[in-house]
Amino acid sequence: MSKDNKTQMAPQVDFQATDEEKSLVFSGGWTTLTIAPLLDRLDEIKLNKLKISDLKIQFDETFSCDMAGAWIIAKFLESLNLSEKQQKNLPRMIRNLIEKRFDFPVEEEALSVSNFLKEIGRVTVELIHNAKNITGFLGQTLVNISHTFIARQGFRWSGVAYFIDVVGLRAMPIISLISLLIGAVLGYQGINQLEKFGASIYAVDFLAVSLLREISVLLTSIVVAGRSGSSFTAQIGTMSLNQEIDALRMMGLNPFHVLVIPRVFALIISLPLLVLTSIMMGGVGGMIVVRATIGIPYGEFWSLFQGAIHKTTFWTGMSKAPLFALIIGIIGCYRGMQVKGSAESVGLMTTRSVVESIFMVIICDAIMSIFFTSMDW
Repeated sequence: MSKDNKTQMAPQVDFQATDEEKSLVFSGGWTTLTIAPLLDRLDEIKLNKLKISDLKIQFDETFSCDMAGAWIIAKFLESLNLSEKQQKNLPRMIRNLIEKRFDFPVEEEALSVSNFLKEIGRVTVELIHNAKNITGFLGQTLVNISHTFIARQGFRWSGVAYFIDVVGLRAMPIISLISLLIGAVLGYQGINQLEKFGASIYAVDFLAVSLLREISVLLTSIVVAGRSGSSFTAQIGTMSLNQEIDALRMMGLNPFHVLVIPRVFALIISLPLLVLTSIMMGGVGGMIVVRATIGIPYGEFWSLFQGAIHKTTFWTGMSKAPLFALIIGIIGCYRGMQVKGSAESVGLMTTRSVVESIFMVIICDAIMSIFFTSMDW
């Protein structure tokens, strides 16, 4: 419905009245750049209170329009309340706009599907890219650790001791409290379900196995990811914004030796100790509930607790702790190194660090649980 701009006439709308009929004639090029002067003219025609029933709408051979022009004409004609007969001879684009219909439902649906598939593709590529970068960062960390021990210099034991205090010792109160409550909940729910079968005493076995194999290590790792992993990202990210990492390089220091390796080592040492604390406090919480509900003495409770576990039960859970610590430390430090631009980036990367750490911990826990179960450990 459009012509070359070089040959377009100026848009016009004329009201023509004879003894036989009255007509509104649209002509010229009704386009985005030319329709502004016509708005007052259309308002003037509406104010003349035309007799609409015998009004004829015409478009001469010079008429053309784009979507903006068609929309203006459609709004004007819609205000005149044309009959169906009068609307029948309107150009298709204008008639569809008046009737609130769209010509391309299939294309719109295809566009939404296309956008959905494009978003899936974008997220997939981003996940692969992130996995590649984090794996590369892990490789760099391991290489620097090996060089440090081979050269027997540059390793910051004082930094490791400091972060063991921050990550491990200072986290014990919150880990102990949460584990105590979780142990109490597990003990109560185990008794509540097993007493239906007259086997409430086996709630101790349920508590022991669930704490040692899954609950303690998973719960502790999630708390550490939220508490320590996020702080690693925020600390290193703030240093990156303040150009302190560049200053370390200018001083001849390796940022991996100063910032990454002490944090990762401290997590690998601290997390198994926190898991042991969680197991003990979870057992204490369960013991209190079991004593209060079914009256098992404390000494007998611990005898049943120890009898329910085996070496494989203990090491199945403990073997996960160093791996989870490595995951949390690497992701936390990597996201800290990724901070750039502004303080907003610190918050964004901190959030990503916590989410990705917890996600990877749960994925690895599921894989290892399936593996250990299939090996009958």
